[in-house]
Amino acid sequence: MITCLIASAVVVGGCTPTAPPEAAPTPPAPTDNNETSAPLPEDDTPSPDADTTETSDDTPVGSDPVSGQSQEVDLRWEDFCMSSQYQVQIAKDPGFTMIVLDTGAFAPASSDAPAAYYPAGGLASSPSSLTRWAGLQSGQTYYWRVRARQAATGTVMRSPWSEVKAFTVGSGFPVSNPSYGIQSLSPNNGRSNCPVKPVSFTWSPLKDTTKYRFVLAEDAAMTRLIKETEVTTTAYEYDGQLEYNQSYFWRVMALEPVPSDWSAIFSFQTQSAPPAPPAQPEAQSETPPWAWVVIASGLALLIGITVLLFRTRRV
Repeated sequence: MITCLIASAVVVGGCTPTAPPEAAPTPPAPTDNNETSAPLPEDDTPSPDADTTETSDDTPVGSDPVSGQSQEVDLRWEDFCMSSQYQVQIAKDPGFTMIVLDTGAFAPASSDAPAAYYPAGGLASSPSSLTRWAGLQSGQTYYWRVRARQAATGTVMRSPWSEVKAFTVGSGFPVSNPSYGIQSLSPNNGRSNCPVKPVSFTWSPLKDTTKYRFVLAEDAAMTRLIKETEVTTTAYEYDGQLEYNQSYFWRVMALEPVPSDWSAIFSFQTQSAPPAPPAQPEAQSETPPWAWVVIASGLALLIGITVLLFRTRRV
């Protein structure tokens, strides 16, 4: 979620500079290299027309529970007579005695709808970013204000400060991650005794990501690929069968709407092969046909002898 804060500029005396006419510097002649006029010496003394002790609202700003960084904060304000440069300040107190950010003369991308943003974290190279590196604290309330620094005509000026707005960064959770970006959930990194089939993979989501690329390989260099596919969820089930007692490696990256770097390479080891089943006893061979002939002949001979003996006794 991107929080958008809007401040209304305090307009006093129309579009004229606040400095006396005799003290106002002469605008430099236009040049072909689009150079801006030299800024006046910094003067951060609150204007008597600005109220820096009261704020009109307190907007909550989310905090990433994994990295502990605040989410992106968008700042917008009313244009002051089509000014080309503004000055934005962010402080820890409404009196602006503990300033954490002072942009000095800052040129927004649009004079009609001036705006800028405080990045969520890391290095920001956008010209609309108020700072290159973000570092707001979780659970802290911040106050911000803005004023014009240069008119559309190129005249250097300082308007009265706008009304003071406030926002509070939500509290994060104390966590420790072995690596940045996507984290493995299942199987856990380094897990052993994993089944060879089926094998299910899950990982932590990236904000607003709608498509991921999943890669499974036999080596840590990710050159002997087993499976490479794209999924729309944070899970994938491999439909093949892996080898027993073998190490495997996998990683994930976001594809849409914004591609990310590859995650760290996660590994796991499959279970050992099950023991072989016990040997079955050999089946006894069947009686051959010739044996039955011998047995029948023996029985016939025995019967004949028995009959002969019986007749001999009667005689």
